[in-house]
Amino acid sequence: METRALLAFALSVAILVGYQMIFETPVPRQAPPASTGLPSTDAVGGVVAQTSALRPPVPLPPLAVADQGFDSSALGPEVTREVTTEQYSLIISSHGGRLKSFKLNDYRTSAGQDSPSLDMVSADGRLPLGVYWRRGDGSVGSDRGVAYELTSRRTGGGTSIEMMGSTAAGQRITKRLTAVDGSYLLAYDVEISGHPTAAVGVAWSRTAVKTNRWGGQEGPAAFIDGALEFDLADKLDEPAIYSGQVSWAGYADHYFLAAYYPSGPRTLGFEAVLSGGVAEAVLWDEQAGGTVSYELFVGPKSVHLLDEVGHDLAGAVNLGWFAIIARPLLELMLFFERFTGNYGWAILLLTAGIRVVFYPVNKRQATAMKAMKKIQPELKKIQERFKDDRERLNKEMMELYRRHKVNPLSGCLPMLLQLPVFLGLYNALLQSIELRHAPFLGWITDLSQPDRLGSLAIPFVTPSGIPIMTLLMG
Repeated sequence: METRALLAFALSVAILVGYQMIFETPVPRQAPPASTGLPSTDAVGGVVAQTSALRPPVPLPPLAVADQGFDSSALGPEVTREVTTEQYSLIISSHGGRLKSFKLNDYRTSAGQDSPSLDMVSADGRLPLGVYWRRGDGSVGSDRGVAYELTSRRTGGGTSIEMMGSTAAGQRITKRLTAVDGSYLLAYDVEISGHPTAAVGVAWSRTAVKTNRWGGQEGPAAFIDGALEFDLADKLDEPAIYSGQVSWAGYADHYFLAAYYPSGPRTLGFEAVLSGGVAEAVLWDEQAGGTVSYELFVGPKSVHLLDEVGHDLAGAVNLGWFAIIARPLLELMLFFERFTGNYGWAILLLTAGIRVVFYPVNKRQATAMKAMKKIQPELKKIQERFKDDRERLNKEMMELYRRHKVNPLSGCLPMLLQLPVFLGLYNALLQSIELRHAPFLGWITDLSQPDRLGSLAIPFVTPSGIPIMTLLMG
């Protein structure tokens, strides 16, 4: 029976590892190329070159198009405007009408007390709030080289920054970003006039970070046709292009999200691209006619907060295949924390509760294992006696099990029955932003990271340090 228990344990570990490899580190899915290509352009003036009709257009990501011929010195002196709310502080630049900074006041870069506020903007040069447009003739432009005039004013319940500028081709661009008081929501309106404009795209960009086990994954993300589409930023070897009923689209990392969303699901296009070490998520409206309006969420991936906002934003919290189990476990952990005041104790209560629920199952498993152990001497005799007769061996073993009323699978099945719960608990803890920088006891200052004491380098132990809890648990 010990062999069967080991095999069941090995199978459980294999399923867990396989689950992580398949579902927690997805390979970016490349959709078919768009039917129309993006020709080259002069980003400073928005002047474009037509693609030759004698050959198929070569799709180029908007980010690469915007980089061609860009010269920041032509924009003149930079002017900035700052908006501060209870939740965040943002800075808008006149150069391209982009976000220079978006700091979340309640979240820190690291667990240290003196750590600065977390900045959702990390790209150098290619910053969020970029605008692209495609005219009816297929030409493409970008506002990266537009010098905007900035004006700010208070509105009912928020602060609005209006950005007005023109391209060298004579197109007028007006962008308006309105910060809503008391929330992580903003309104983003774009109007392009002066030339007939078909499609308009809005973008969020960020420096691509190499995916690692403990830092989480990040990249362009969208909720399309009722499913989460996600591309790892550092794996975008080719542009990923999607279209369908879009609930939201933007950029997500392990714990935070920046997402544009329309008033309701609409047929839109979404493109994820990587160029020059910067990943960019672009939401395209092919029927915009030069004008688009979106709400913008920039904040933590807290399930309760995202549920309140709606628009399927809670889909950004990927709880895996066993979400139907993981979500109740997450809610229980949050419930226990309200009484204990500490997420470490809440996790202990949660795991203890799971053990209590599965006590009858585990007791039955222990009883079955004892019964199997009791008949081991007879079983070995049968195996030795009929080792050369497989058919007779199986028959005698079944007779032995029947005589002693033993089910050889009763020791393994309980492990498999509990596996979905363990995977659900794992994903609930893995995705919970509440555990980020949450302290527990002594050296454990961040429950979202492995416990490590000191920085001693130990072979096969990553990150470095002494895994105290692992050693105590044997």
